[in-house]
Amino acid sequence: MLTPQHQQTTNQQVYSLRYTAYLDKASIRENEDHMFMDPYDAAPNCHSHIEYIDGKPAGAIRACIYRPEKPHLMIPAQELFPDEVEEHIGADTCMVESNKFVVHPNFQHKALRLKFKLFKFVFDRALENGADFILTSPRATQTDFYKTMQFEEISGVKKSLALDFDVVLMACDLRIARRKVQTDPKYRTLQRFGLC
Repeated sequence: MLTPQHQQTTNQQVYSLRYTAYLDKASIRENEDHMFMDPYDAAPNCHSHIEYIDGKPAGAIRACIYRPEKPHLMIPAQELFPDEVEEHIGADTCMVESNKFVVHPNFQHKALRLKFKLFKFVFDRALENGADFILTSPRATQTDFYKTMQFEEISGVKKSLALDFDVVLMACDLRIARRKVQTDPKYRTLQRFGLC
């Protein structure tokens, strides 16, 4: 279990890593703190995770959990895509959103394996919470990676809430995805990483 001081240090590493990754892609403006965070980071239903390579922060991701019995604890997708979430998922469904998914510029050459390891954190949170869906809002130009993990686009393009790029809402129906991944040999990589 992390001590409060250790948790604070880990959070700072996550925010600093995000800042570096987003700034490298010209997705944010420079700031004096050299960190990037948003109000969801302080929410009790949102949890960040960081992966290290050779002891250095390499990538980070955040899982935000929506449970119907706690409707006041919303997730970013409900703020940016309220109509699409209501139409395709519904407010009575447990869902986990993957967001703030970043890889440090120095580790882009190891990005695929690192991305799968990071995404496993989100899938594990979905399994723990009995979620029916995983949502994500990637750059509109980066949907192919998510399609390999059984995500489908369920929105048009919108401007990100806090970042300087356009995003698309995608959803993975976990019941369907598990069935495909467990029975189709072409998803062997997802099986190996424990995704679904």
